[in-house]
Amino acid sequence: MTRQINSKVKKIALTIGWRFPFIRVLSSRKPVILLYHGIPTEGDGTFVDDKIFEQHIAFLKQHSELVTADNLGESRRTLKKIRVLLTFDDGFRNNAEVVAPILRKYRVPAIFFVCSRHATPGKYLWFSYLLALEKHFRDNGFCFRGEFMDMSPGQRRSCIQRLSEFLLNLTPHPSMMYQVIDEELPRLEDFIRKDELINCYAGMTAEQVGELAANPLFSIGAHTVDHPFLTQCGYEEALQQIQDNKMWIEQVSNKQCTTIAYPSGDYNAELLKQCRDLGFTHGYATIPKLYTNKQFELPRIGIYGTSLDILGFKVQWGNMMRALGVKFG
Repeated sequence: MTRQINSKVKKIALTIGWRFPFIRVLSSRKPVILLYHGIPTEGDGTFVDDKIFEQHIAFLKQHSELVTADNLGESRRTLKKIRVLLTFDDGFRNNAEVVAPILRKYRVPAIFFVCSRHATPGKYLWFSYLLALEKHFRDNGFCFRGEFMDMSPGQRRSCIQRLSEFLLNLTPHPSMMYQVIDEELPRLEDFIRKDELINCYAGMTAEQVGELAANPLFSIGAHTVDHPFLTQCGYEEALQQIQDNKMWIEQVSNKQCTTIAYPSGDYNAELLKQCRDLGFTHGYATIPKLYTNKQFELPRIGIYGTSLDILGFKVQWGNMMRALGVKFG
């Protein structure tokens, strides 16, 4: 009974919790920073694909004010629309081929935080590789270091979880993890169509990053070379991950790169100092950890579901809920 009541309360809150302009009186005056990742085409309605993403953009365009990073320091007036900044992490090719055309259509600005590893054909980010392996591997298993990895339907999820833990515990991180992926594990090209790889798992090419950077609506931020957990890297490795990515972005975009998003929201005080020393002026987190420098711990709200009600609710109340430590959807 309690669960049914809670479900009804949640549904009512989602339905009416963002719809009326007077509610903005109670909402945070600060801009809301939303976080998306890859947006492939031809989804099944359970995740944000191209069609659902365009619905999100049309919805945000109607109910909020979509702004650039230059507006982050500005507070809105009481009844004005909530200001929203869009950010996209990882640099999947679908950001250039699916997301950017929709944003251009609606004249919506955005920041793309790009990893440089998967700009090289045949290279994939570690979590993207594991997702593809789980979803597409055709056989019942494969041999890895003398052990049979059971990929039958009932064991596939647990097999991928064990493999993920093994890879992430390899040292030095992340170079050994990628060495194992490249040399010892199944090649995605052996069981996934090329168009599917491009749609869901490949990164933007250098040319595509340059084209995005040339559009005044968009800016390119750093996201490291390989998307490691930066606090698991040694000092020099973390520095190299950030510096090499920054230099690559500046080379292909012909513009200075001054913003960074920390992969998986993972950072510490030492990493913030590295970023400042490398010339970054802003750093984007998910949930701030240290609260020592607002410019380098900008909070973001992840959008992972399809619901417009949840999107509206997060825009309306996300900043306040995060300040209160409340998680929602």
